[in-house]
Amino acid sequence: MGVTEYPEYIAAAVFAVGGVVHAVLAPYRFSTAVLFCLAVTSAGLGEAASSAETHPAVVTVLAVAALLMALALGLLLLVDSIVLVRRYGPQVSLLATGAAGCALLAVLGLDVVLQTTGGEVAGALMVAVNAVAGYLSLLFLVFTVYVFVQGRSTPPSETTHIVVLGAGLNGDRPGPLLRRRLERALAVDAGVPDADGVVFLVSGGQGDDEVRSEADAMADYLRTRGVAADRIVREDRSVNTGQNLCFSVALMDRIAPGHHATVVTSGFHVYRTALLARRVGVLVHVVGAPTSPAYWLSATLREFAAVLWLDRQPLIGLSLLLAVPVATAIFQH
Repeated sequence: MGVTEYPEYIAAAVFAVGGVVHAVLAPYRFSTAVLFCLAVTSAGLGEAASSAETHPAVVTVLAVAALLMALALGLLLLVDSIVLVRRYGPQVSLLATGAAGCALLAVLGLDVVLQTTGGEVAGALMVAVNAVAGYLSLLFLVFTVYVFVQGRSTPPSETTHIVVLGAGLNGDRPGPLLRRRLERALAVDAGVPDADGVVFLVSGGQGDDEVRSEADAMADYLRTRGVAADRIVREDRSVNTGQNLCFSVALMDRIAPGHHATVVTSGFHVYRTALLARRVGVLVHVVGAPTSPAYWLSATLREFAAVLWLDRQPLIGLSLLLAVPVATAIFQH
């Protein structure tokens, strides 16, 4: 079997080399993961095409394994969505989690229909649909690894300011997500050698559905936990993560030049926060607070979509290159 007989392998090699180069030049960009996932998907298409002729049993086993993994992920997303919607109501992000699970299950259903139908057109459509679904599923699984690893970073000992990013309020008090961030901030403070000199900067404006600013609610919470009022600084204008970072750093630059800031957010949000910080030229270290296991999957899926949107032009452009190995798998075999 020559490599040129299965050009999917050539595409996989090109994507892999691009991933290595990108990892060296821009190791924190998600484009690196995209390139490697393209390489794996392309190699999978080549292996499926070559093994179909020489080892059909291997193809069958791999196909069944892939289908079972897709079924498990689809059911997990759907069940997680149902549980969270019953607990918190029909929020857009929670419904989107269920929609993603339904989409995966729909792909499996389509596979059954196409397999039953048979024919060249049905076979070509099956290759294309499964390649796209497999690629996106693999990309999401890689992203969860990014989130898991980044969410467990540790704060530097030279921290002078702890910036807590706002989240939703429960009435006039921090909600569960925000309380976990505040408790993580207190733990960071306890681990700094000169804890009495550390300043808490609470960052969050007032949302349309909130009765007060998140910064005010966080400041009150920290005071009830024993933090002196003169160690708390409020930033109450920001309404998104980018503004959280820019406004907070501008405030620290004005009142404490030479600061070393540690930003505290939820674990699933650390990776995107670090990406945004680098994009706006903010020098901070980001650490994560724990999240409820039931909410983690839905929140990670939302972050996945947000990171794809953050760099949508290069990421979508790269992902469209999947059409090359898919086309060769369909038309050359």
